[in-house]
Amino acid sequence: MPWTVQGPFRMRPGLSRLAAEGAPPGALFHRDALAPAYAAAKRAVLAHQPARAQVGEADPAVLAAIAEAYARETGVHLAPEADALARGLQEDFVILHDEPVPDGATGTLRTRFLSVCFPSNWVPQEKQGLDFLAIHAPVADNALLLAGARGIVDMAFRQAPMLRHVWLLTPGGELPQHPDTRRVRWEDALARAEAGSGRLIEQVFFRVERQTTLPLPALRRGVFFIRVMVCPLAQVLAVEPRRAEALRAALASMTDAVVAYRGMGAVHARLCAELATA
Repeated sequence: MPWTVQGPFRMRPGLSRLAAEGAPPGALFHRDALAPAYAAAKRAVLAHQPARAQVGEADPAVLAAIAEAYARETGVHLAPEADALARGLQEDFVILHDEPVPDGATGTLRTRFLSVCFPSNWVPQEKQGLDFLAIHAPVADNALLLAGARGIVDMAFRQAPMLRHVWLLTPGGELPQHPDTRRVRWEDALARAEAGSGRLIEQVFFRVERQTTLPLPALRRGVFFIRVMVCPLAQVLAVEPRRAEALRAALASMTDAVVAYRGMGAVHARLCAELATA
């Protein structure tokens, strides 16, 4: 479980080349012993909420490139089909098309197919057809992201595979957290805390998105992969005693806009207080 908490908290690109992680070059995917559990969770989503999980039309050549890259890295061969890749990869993925603009300048990449079974409280349908600027327009304190948009897109989807981690605190540990179908919300976590030890942090989960990119310039396409990892916060904090203070400092440095954007208004102060004594 990656520990990617840094302070002060800022909405920043945070991109690095994949090789910088210490993994073999081109480590787009993270396949582990939880693969069967991820496959089962994805099958359930695709069976009951297919329209929420898969949006748009996938380019067959891109699906073939994904299947080839996966086989090369993991030794697991998947059919180059949208459903087979959705079930077989522990990652969700988004295909972007590099579309020229009328004046012939460098175009923009827009989402044309999303296979997202495990969204972190966002709606895949709302991202279809959008470019980087439009996707990140609703993000709180997004100035750094938007200012570097052109360079981020060019580097991550036209030049080299990149890596980024995003961490979240959530009241539930389920992998799929579509806003319309989430089973556990912050009010539920607060109720569980009051009925138990009184400690909210014992009801919270640490959620990390390991995000990677696959440029396919010959196809004028790019792929964005999202591997979600979830663990009870108490377990993550127990790994190293200084983590609680690092997390408290990061939370305390969040602006009100970020706290609201992440839906933590009702629990932010309490989490900071509990972490100070953890």
